[in-house]
Parts: sequence; C-alpha cells; structure tokens
Amino acid sequence: MCCWKNNRCSIFLSLLMLAALLTGCESGREGSAFYPVDSLVSAQIRTLAAVKAVLHKEATLGGQTDKSVYTPKDTTAWTDELDVFRQLHEINKPVNRDIYIVDDGLYDPSSNLTVKAFTATEPLPVMSMRIYYDNSIKKPRKIEAVYAEANSLYQSSKTLLMEFQQINNKTVLTSYTIEGGQKMIMRDSVTFSVRGKIQID
Repeated sequence: MCCWKNNRCSIFLSLLMLAALLTGCESGREGSAFYPVDSLVSAQIRTLAAVKAVLHKEATLGGQTDKSVYTPKDTTAWTDELDVFRQLHEINKPVNRDIYIVDDGLYDPSSNLTVKAFTATEPLPVMSMRIYYDNSIKKPRKIEAVYAEANSLYQSSKTLLMEFQQINNKTVLTSYTIEGGQKMIMRDSVTFSVRGKIQID
C-alpha cells in the first residue's frame, strides 16, 4: 500500500516536517547575535591600514607614561592595537543570550544620541555594553563596555571605549580608550590606560 494513503505514515511525515521546521527556527535563533563587534573591529583594521592612518598613542602603566606617534604599517599592526576590542564578541555567545537585559531607544542627553544597552544579570566577561548611534545602529558613534576576568591567579577589569565618525559615508574609528586594573595573587594592584587618537589625512 502507498505510504501517502496510509494514515499513520501521513501523521509520521507531518510530525517529521514539523520537527525539521522547529529545529530550523531554533538554529536560526542560536545564530543570531546582539551586535557584530568582531566584524566591526575587523572592518576598522582593514580601513585604517588601507588609508595609512596615523596613531597618536599614550599608554600609562603603574604611573609610568609613554607617548608615541606612528603609522601602523599593515593589518597585523592594527590588529595588535585593536584586538582587545574583539573580546566584546563574548556577548554574542548563545549560552549568554538570556543573561542580558537589553534596552534600546534610550536617550543620552549629553550627546543627543540614541543608546542600545546590554546589562548582564550574572557575572560574565562582558558585564555591560552601550552602543551610541544617530540614525542607524549599523553606523555607531560610540561603543563603551566593561570587561572583567577572574581566575585563581588574578582579577582584571577594564573599561573599553571606541569612538567613530562618518568619513566618506563610511564608519571609521577615530579614537579609543582602554582603562582598568589588575590584581595578581600576593602582589599589589596595577592600573593601566591606553588612549589612542587616529589621524586620517
């Protein structure tokens, strides 16, 4: 007897199709992300290397300050400067999705920009992240976040800030700041900061 004429077979096929549909929806949900930080950083690295941007950098570690002005020669050099911001991609892990409170459409009176905020309700590496934008979140003006790490050897927390401008209708990083501190077992805490201003001719 043909399977399509068999009532049990029809029910089985219907359930199989429904399960496949639900699985597809679930996979799509897991693949979605809060914000493509990794892609944004990669795009900035390529852009800044291509235009041969000049970096004005000031780094402070434990009270000692060093200043430099130079042109990172390629994408590898810019990756060394900006790779720390890729850590924020941790927010997009599917396992973390239900741990964040997401608020969009917030108004920031100091900048007149709209803010989308992510706040962790449990201890996570990315404790918070705020994206400031004007008309589209795809063209951010500023991203700030708090990133924390802890293990049996040390505790570390840092505030990360990236600021952007629209140059030739492209989102371009124009400055960044990394500030924080680290406490190692049996040692004093050390504070650090890195400030970079990017010059594009």
